[in-house]
Amino acid sequence: MFTDIIKKYEKNSIIISILMLVLAIFLIVEPVTSAITAIYMFGIFAVVDGIMHIVSYCRTNVDSRLFNFEFAEGVFDILSGVLIFFSAKFLVQLLPVLIGIFIIIKSIIKMQLAFNIRTDIKSNWVLTLVFSIISLIIGIFILFNPMFGYITISIMGVFLVIYEILSLFESIYVLCKLK
Repeated sequence: MFTDIIKKYEKNSIIISILMLVLAIFLIVEPVTSAITAIYMFGIFAVVDGIMHIVSYCRTNVDSRLFNFEFAEGVFDILSGVLIFFSAKFLVQLLPVLIGIFIIIKSIIKMQLAFNIRTDIKSNWVLTLVFSIISLIIGIFILFNPMFGYITISIMGVFLVIYEILSLFESIYVLCKLK
């Protein structure tokens, strides 16, 4: 039951990480023209992530929904994505802050996952915890240095690539341990 929830979350996480890697590469390759496009892509990714969480929640067995927060996360992601999409021109100035907040939220969720699998799965949960802590540090760095991120959008893209690669490895690792 709990294992199925983790598997669903990690599969969704892999898809979002791949989409965010595309965004990050775009930020690195075209830093000048990518800011407004990045905002739109970020909004779209948030909506897609939200839809995947809601679908995953709906597919979850009713008995397993007690500790499943995917519906709330999905609604929050969709609302955030729509808000981002409709105020993209204004939010372009806040791009580093938005990406920093996104990374921090996802890192905290991954940290919770690490603690959850510590008790349920006999695996090396420490690796998941370490990845989430590194990601959290990257998110905090971006959040508290927005001028650094805004001035150097391509460096922000590099941080996003590092975060998403860590997230991909962590998700693949957890899925492999669950089989």
